[in-house]
Amino acid sequence: MAKKKKPLPDFFINAFYESKFRDNLFIVKASGAVIENPDALDNLLANIRSLTVHGVKVILIYGHGGLVDKAVEARGIGTKRQDGRRVTDAATMGILREVVGGDLALRVYQGMFKNNLEGMALNAVPADWMRVELRPKKPVDFGFVGDIKDVHKRPINRLLRVTNFIACPCLTMSREGHLVNINADSVSTELAIGTGAHKLIFLSDVDGVKVNGKTAFMITSKQIAQYIKDGTVTGGMKVKLENCLRALEGGVKRIHLINGLREDALYKEIYESVSPGTMVLPEEERQSYLNEVEVQKMIEARK
Repeated sequence: MAKKKKPLPDFFINAFYESKFRDNLFIVKASGAVIENPDALDNLLANIRSLTVHGVKVILIYGHGGLVDKAVEARGIGTKRQDGRRVTDAATMGILREVVGGDLALRVYQGMFKNNLEGMALNAVPADWMRVELRPKKPVDFGFVGDIKDVHKRPINRLLRVTNFIACPCLTMSREGHLVNINADSVSTELAIGTGAHKLIFLSDVDGVKVNGKTAFMITSKQIAQYIKDGTVTGGMKVKLENCLRALEGGVKRIHLINGLREDALYKEIYESVSPGTMVLPEEERQSYLNEVEVQKMIEARK
């Protein structure tokens, strides 16, 4: 009779993950649907704390979504969008200051305290992190919306030397001196490229990328172009995969698309071999990733 394999001690498993992730930088983007949900936000921050305990550095960028839509409607301003992007006039920017820079930033701050997560909860992306310019007024006047022209790695690394966690909403200052609204996917994508992040993680209210009715376990850069061309992905997911392709072309090796409303979604995506989300990676990294999955399966089997 074959001997039953003994479970690996916790210290070995912890050492495995420490060696794999220590000093890695993860850029995590959470949609408004995740941040506005008290349980999802609490769970996300608890998962991030687990990452930072293992030595991972995390920058959380979050959107606003529904709360801002409700606020502008309640005040009779109305939600204005063009090609899926929010038009941010002066009145809307006033609401963004209150809701995003105020209420949402404080929700994150309170959640950090509740989960004993050390770090910094900011109410905007630091101005010295990126060079941002107001979007041109033609052909569409988006108002106080910024475009990222460059990312400055040095001030980001300087701050990460004193903390493992920084949270920022998708507001920042433009080069012209205006507070501007920027799409949170764009902020996280450009930061991941500019910092050389090890992982870019998108959390939303959907389970990764659907292909033929099922969530794809893995998608490569080669497949992204095909799925966009043949209409497999459309709308918001098409835009997100376009951002993914830009990130891959910019040197990011691992991108995760997961449902942030699922319990322990971030933890399971990082620490388990197979999760409900979708991994996006360069075509040449396919086999390397499959090898990583097999190693993690072996570790899980010995727990």
